Amino acid sequence: MKGNCLTRRLSGLMAIRGLILALVLVIGGGCEETRTGGQILPALGVTFVGPQALVPGSRLVVRGTGFVLPEAAELTVQLDGLLAGVPFAVSAPADRIDDETVVVTIVGDLQQVLIPPGADLSRLAGRLTVTRRARDANGNLGEAESQGRDFDLTVSQTITPELVSVAPEQLYVGELVTLTGSRFLFPSEGVTLVELSGQIVTAAPARLIAVQGLQVPAIPSGDERDAIDFVLTPDVLGIIPGRFTGTMRVINSSRVGITTVSEPVAVDLPLAPPRIDEVTPLAASRGQWIRVRGRGFLAADGLLQAAMVLVLDGTFRPAIGGQIALTGPRALTLVPDIQLDNQLVSTVLRVGRDGSGQLTGLGLIAGTFEGTISPWLFLGPDLVKGEALSFTFQVLPQKQVVYLRELPGFDDALVEFGLLAEKAAVKARILEVCVRDYQGVHIEFTWDEPTEYAEYGVVEIAGRDPNGTGLFGLDNTSGKDVGNLRFNDIIGGYNADTQAEGYSAYGGIFPAEFMNLSARLGDNPLSSQRFDDVFGPVAPALDGKPAERGELDAGGARAADIREAVRVYGNLVGSTVSHEIGHSLGLANVDGQFHNAGDNPGWIMDSGTFRTFEERGEVDGQGPSFFEPESMNYLRGILPLPVQ
Repeated sequence: MKGNCLTRRLSGLMAIRGLILALVLVIGGGCEETRTGGQILPALGVTFVGPQALVPGSRLVVRGTGFVLPEAAELTVQLDGLLAGVPFAVSAPADRIDDETVVVTIVGDLQQVLIPPGADLSRLAGRLTVTRRARDANGNLGEAESQGRDFDLTVSQTITPELVSVAPEQLYVGELVTLTGSRFLFPSEGVTLVELSGQIVTAAPARLIAVQGLQVPAIPSGDERDAIDFVLTPDVLGIIPGRFTGTMRVINSSRVGITTVSEPVAVDLPLAPPRIDEVTPLAASRGQWIRVRGRGFLAADGLLQAAMVLVLDGTFRPAIGGQIALTGPRALTLVPDIQLDNQLVSTVLRVGRDGSGQLTGLGLIAGTFEGTISPWLFLGPDLVKGEALSFTFQVLPQKQVVYLRELPGFDDALVEFGLLAEKAAVKARILEVCVRDYQGVHIEFTWDEPTEYAEYGVVEIAGRDPNGTGLFGLDNTSGKDVGNLRFNDIIGGYNADTQAEGYSAYGGIFPAEFMNLSARLGDNPLSSQRFDDVFGPVAPALDGKPAERGELDAGGARAADIREAVRVYGNLVGSTVSHEIGHSLGLANVDGQFHNAGDNPGWIMDSGTFRTFEERGEVDGQGPSFFEPESMNYLRGILPLPVQ
């Protein structure tokens, strides 16, 4: 079964890749088309050759159209012309960046031809030609075509930078600082450094700090040589607000060992304190992402002993009674989980355990926080308390989000049941069953991977039971999580802890194993003739004809048979998901037990041996299954719905 699945997936990927390639070949550029080797290729053309000044290691950029994927054609670049009046001719393979850009790096033999030792602002003029040799269906290179463009450049062993201005005019820690000018080096050509000299006068505490010859790496910010960027990391000018006055200059250190320096430019730059401008969302529940925007945020760095925290100072009013002062030493501290730059951090509304093992954290109790949030920066012994933002934040009741993760085996099971054509309808029914079973509980089921939550449950829905035991489903999370203390359980994959406890290691939902409920095919004690009645019209193993697209819309007896098979299959899978999620939430609600005692018709948390096909599938008037009152009270107690 696994080999067949892999073959189908590879075939599908090759088909998709072929479709993408075909689209690229048809629309990749140009209004004209060229039919070569049985393929239609976009028009080939050259519109730009640069940059104007070339040095050893330069990347000669060629822009145009028709620079297709390597699988479609091979591209080469030919240069013919005069170097300081001497003829030359040289070719090189092109590195494709995208459909409109290729580059040739001037190193090695190519460097010896175009920028020989001693070349100093020499004129390089001539014609550049791009040749495209197409590949046929077997990958062989066939007919070639070419397009060219004249060029007039200069080559030199090095270039001397020029610095004109510095932006922005106000600096924050972590800021991307842009310097404009000309003749800066690209990374392939060497290193460009920004050198600062002068003094820093800080505000609080007041200090005078001398800066002499401090060098910071910088790189060009675009395809031209007219701007470079560097990041104002905390080790450059520190984190304490104040002002830097002095000079900046740019140093080019080329790959051939030549150093050139720009003239210095006087600067007077204020160093601003960090600030917070926005918090989103302003209402969230446990495990949800909170995004904070502002300026001057500091990324954690162990080597620099640098860090940042978000401090919430104010009052928390639980939804039920009283208020809690969270000020001064009792203020809440949040540590960012993700920092993209110095303007955006993301943190999770977490719940953790204190020293006594009790749950604690802002996301634990529903209520409202009123106060301020401010960034605090740390660098060694220095501490900066940033500008605070006043805000009101609503903590929503805890909501358990459950992601139904579809694995490749899910399609295999649908093929066995003859329902692959109705996959969307099957998934919709599974979701309906889960939502219905947990009516009145603050839980959300989704087939889409959550993006607004960092902590959520996962149920993997596959095909066959990898444990080899024929299980319909298995919660392989560790232990019984009474009270649902964990919000990020994964029912699926391999769990060594579970195996060490003497249980099967692989968890998830295994729909293909439901075929064992067939009276004709299965050997399960729960097998039923009614299973064969429902799935006989569509399951190939029962001599059925798999459903085809459009059959449901055609109406008639065939449509009715397919509709019933979809409904029952969705019930089987959905009820199993509800059962296994119940385990991960801490059910059954019997101390030390994982299932209800005995056979209780319709109870979701009964042992599988007591849950018949008719009950699971909701056939012949049986079902739907449900959580008995004690279990439902438990679920609503740990995951109460918000008060309307």
